[in-house]
Amino acid sequence: MNGSLNRTFHRETVMGSGVADERVVRQHEGTGVYAGIQVEVRPLARGKGTVFAWNAGANIPARFAVAVARGVRDAISAGGLAGLEVTDVFVSVEDGSYHDEDSSETAFREVAQKATAAAFRQAHPTILEAISVCRASCPKEHASAIEESFASEAVQIAFTQAELQISSFVATVPTSRVEQIVQQILRVTNGQAKLSIESGGFRPKSEPPDTVNVWVPTT
Repeated sequence: MNGSLNRTFHRETVMGSGVADERVVRQHEGTGVYAGIQVEVRPLARGKGTVFAWNAGANIPARFAVAVARGVRDAISAGGLAGLEVTDVFVSVEDGSYHDEDSSETAFREVAQKATAAAFRQAHPTILEAISVCRASCPKEHASAIEESFASEAVQIAFTQAELQISSFVATVPTSRVEQIVQQILRVTNGQAKLSIESGGFRPKSEPPDTVNVWVPTT
């Protein structure tokens, strides 16, 4: 199993729903610190990004709304499984509680981050990998060599066609492997292949980590 994940090519998402209630309650230099919040998360369709919703009404004063949104954003950026940014997720602030004297923006940012991260962990997180769509054409005599190159990379070939002595392929490839695949195709076709690459979004990675410590993100 791969020991590292590059944040450029990987994201986290959730496969289910999660709800977390968190509170920050402590004393700091003789002053009370308090903030409470309930956060719900659920999955969105692939490619939808993130949606933030506020359903807490006046249970969290408006003056803390920016801090709450930043706390949610902190959790989305940090991820909950492998330190990767979370995408295709709906995050809703459902409820909260505060104290007139002990609540602050700092406390609400902290508690929002904690609750969102806890909800992510409940919601069956998984890893996504970036994919690209590769279109290639080459003289027929090189077709089998291209197919072997794709097979060695565990690439999904979606379409093949042969006409007028030219073979064409459309394949979905991990974006992290695009440069190596292009180099391999050009090598096995003696530079006679024509290629185009476009982004295909993200898909679930075939070997998700079992725990947060399995894969370590890399920059």
